[in-house]
Amino acid sequence: MRASRVLGAGMVVVLTLGLSGCGNDGGGGGVAKDSGAGASPCEPVGADLEARATRTVAVALREFSFTPSTVDVAAGVVTFAVTNAGTQNHELAVLPGGGDVPLTPAGKPDEDALSAAGAFELEAFGPGLSCQATFDLEPGAYTLFCIVTDADGQTHYQKGMRGRLSVA
Repeated sequence: MRASRVLGAGMVVVLTLGLSGCGNDGGGGGVAKDSGAGASPCEPVGADLEARATRTVAVALREFSFTPSTVDVAAGVVTFAVTNAGTQNHELAVLPGGGDVPLTPAGKPDEDALSAAGAFELEAFGPGLSCQATFDLEPGAYTLFCIVTDADGQTHYQKGMRGRLSVA
């Protein structure tokens, strides 16, 4: 999918949980981590595409929702101006094709299935911070989600942090 491949070379982090900083260790690596160990910094995505963006969409992240929860945009380069209005680290992850985020039988995000589906993300960042992500999006349905793992072992996605992106 163009959104995850055209932006390669460091502009889109393919959501392979073993490589994403879905929680808060300050570096990549490892699996999904607790969101409560401290604030993660903002790591903008797609900065070199921003000049080509035809639209900027403001999105607020909080426990356990996206505002707005439904986003409709035209295909092409779109910048997401994301604010963490919550009290925990959150991420804006995107699954092409829409639908449910694939989980393992144990209920954890299925890293291999997410990678194969071309999922991409703005990695988790801390409360009170704002961060930008610019993606080149093809027409279609996408699921917005956050799979940061809470101290109770559940992901924010499991707690209802999901939305819809429609690209025409």
